[in-house]
Amino acid sequence: MKNTHFFGTLLFLAAALVVTGCNESSTKKNTTTTTTTNPITPGYTPYPGYTPAPGATPGYTPNPPSNCQNGSGYEAGIATNGQTIEYYRLNNPMPTAHGANQGVVVFSTETDLPNYNQNIFFSDSRFNVRIIPKYKYGGVDSKGQSCGFNPPQKFTKMNFGVVVRSRQSSPGIGDYREFRDVNPDCPSKVHQFQVPSTPDPLVIEVMNVQWDWSCIDYERQGYPNQPGYCPYANVWTTECYSFEIQFSTDTTKDLPGPRY
Repeated sequence: MKNTHFFGTLLFLAAALVVTGCNESSTKKNTTTTTTTNPITPGYTPYPGYTPAPGATPGYTPNPPSNCQNGSGYEAGIATNGQTIEYYRLNNPMPTAHGANQGVVVFSTETDLPNYNQNIFFSDSRFNVRIIPKYKYGGVDSKGQSCGFNPPQKFTKMNFGVVVRSRQSSPGIGDYREFRDVNPDCPSKVHQFQVPSTPDPLVIEVMNVQWDWSCIDYERQGYPNQPGYCPYANVWTTECYSFEIQFSTDTTKDLPGPRY
């Protein structure tokens, strides 16, 4: 399916939308057309035949949630076997990506974290993960590509596909989980990934990221519940978003919060 986006007369510059739909299974999953590249589509493609509906509000911006269902994202870890090391937080620098097609890896701890000690990703047994979406204001993504929107489009929920794999596996091939309906600045639930048998640090990858902004944008123009755009669609390829990844291993305190 090919999605395209329209723009408001004064305020919105949009880019080509891409295929929606994710698999929420946490079992081993082979994804197709997986790559670590993330091309940015220049310019915009207006929605064919777009005409603002009577009474549409071009300046509408949804309000982000005032509280988080799964905790604050700043809670102390839980020592399950006498651990004294806190769980890890990937936020300096904050992982950042552009929108991309389904099956495209947009962020990888193996290639996009040059300043981190990769040994923090080693675990023999436990590897629990949660994710916190963030707005991105200008700058560049984790691959060094420019982020064109400032301020960003105000999504209110996102879906993230996360893969945990060994370094011997191909990008995008490993234990897969979709973190759904996550509000900005709020943590998702925690998922425990399968730990492959490997002597090397594990790899976390992010892919298949969706937002509700395309649906909101249609609705504010007077076109609610658009098929293929609602409730979620792939993030525009010109749009950046950031996210904090938190994870615990067998040598750290465990992540707090509810589980999937």
